[in-house]
Amino acid sequence: MSIRKRVKAIFTKPEHNLTALKPEFQQLRQALERSSKSSDPLTEIVYFFNTVSRWHDRGIGDLILAFEEVDYGQYRGVLQELRMLEKHFKNAGRSEHGWNRTKRGETVTDSKVFLGNIHGLFTHPVNYWRLGKDEMKGGWGHPGMEHLNAYDVVSEQARKFMTSHTGRMIGIIDNLETLAA
Repeated sequence: MSIRKRVKAIFTKPEHNLTALKPEFQQLRQALERSSKSSDPLTEIVYFFNTVSRWHDRGIGDLILAFEEVDYGQYRGVLQELRMLEKHFKNAGRSEHGWNRTKRGETVTDSKVFLGNIHGLFTHPVNYWRLGKDEMKGGWGHPGMEHLNAYDVVSEQARKFMTSHTGRMIGIIDNLETLAA
């Protein structure tokens, strides 16, 4: 089988498909960088989910398959990076009962992104949490949280979620650009 893959690799160049995606990966990187630096995490998480959801819908499975079909070890690094990126798209993509409750192809809005279920707070959409931005601080009985209100808590929840994905995804995109060069 590896001889067959080696012969196929001579004629099939999945690197061209990866190179063709470079401009889109650069746009994705810019969107992720914006999300990771925002001072308004509730607005940015909606933007983040909208960006990632489009990639989740589209997927990069065809690109992964193209590399797998001709791989006999030379694309191990590229495949590892592509699979990790695909995993991030799935983990930060759409989920009927998760944070981003949109259907395939649907635009993500602040009424479809749900945060909460933390420190005794119920789960509500972002547009609900925005209404409490100016509520009195007090921590509602949680020690060490007297300087926070519910808006602050879910804002930090959103920021942590985005940070857990953006840095890693940007690193993967950088690695893919290096590997595709």
